Amino acid sequence: MKISIAMATYNGAQYIQEQLQSFVDQTRQPDEVIITDDCSTDETETIVREFAKTSPFTVEFHRNEQNLGYCGNFNTALMKTTGDLVFLSDQDDVWFPEKIEHMLGVAERNPEALLVMNDAALTDGALNEVGLTKVGQIRTAGFSMDSFVMGCCCGIRRELLELCMPIPTGFKGHDSWLVWFADGLNARMVDSTVLQYYRRHEANESQFIANRTTKVTKAHAFFHSLHKQFCKEAANLVRTQVDQLKIFVSAVETAEKNAPEKYRNRLTELKIRTKQKILTIENRMRARGKWLFPRVIAVGSLLAKGGYRNTSGFKAVLRDIVG
Repeated sequence: MKISIAMATYNGAQYIQEQLQSFVDQTRQPDEVIITDDCSTDETETIVREFAKTSPFTVEFHRNEQNLGYCGNFNTALMKTTGDLVFLSDQDDVWFPEKIEHMLGVAERNPEALLVMNDAALTDGALNEVGLTKVGQIRTAGFSMDSFVMGCCCGIRRELLELCMPIPTGFKGHDSWLVWFADGLNARMVDSTVLQYYRRHEANESQFIANRTTKVTKAHAFFHSLHKQFCKEAANLVRTQVDQLKIFVSAVETAEKNAPEKYRNRLTELKIRTKQKILTIENRMRARGKWLFPRVIAVGSLLAKGGYRNTSGFKAVLRDIVG
């Protein structure tokens, strides 16, 4: 099985050398590393090109003509890979030597899994462990594994990439895109083995509560969720969620038409579920816009029809009543 690594870089000179070296130190080295750079102004390109001169595997460096943003940059990297199993890599993490070999074994033992994921140890900016892992944080917070969408822990089969790529302009997260498709096809496998460091510092993109370097409890998760429900940006966040889901469902419809027969029924079901989710969110938004008494009636009607089944429950109902 040919192994690719897709890395997206942007001003990564401070940390990237350590990550590149961890590729060399793999017990099963990759066959190719594809790096796309989003117009860095530091020494990232110089470091990568010097590394490529002595690398035991193929290293390609591509500089974008214009800044594409985090998701667009990863989309470009993924589209240039040729491997049967493609690992995503951030520029500031460090992989354990056995990561590729172990996850390749997971993929080979689970041929129906189109996306495989490993756990990661959280560290500070200097790569000092804090005694916590990403999966561990998700579990102590009481979240389901649906919340585990960290791209740098993913290995993606070519088959999934052929179904869901490219990622459309306007979608904000390459990792969400891949995990949503894999989950929708019931084709994601999470292995709880810790196989890398996940460096947390001020320049990290993700602000998800489970990425904190202090232990997250169910109480922390509850109040964090409550804050999100009632913060002044809540309405904009919901509108953004709907926009993202509409982009996604359009891609699912395209995949449904072109996919191999074995995936079509699951893609159809995913399309129906996503459209229902969009409808539910839009009904909730309309309910919030009403005056108090009709708002309470509308929320009660939604609740009776099961409109809050896949939400945060009481918090979501309370949020809609408050308006």
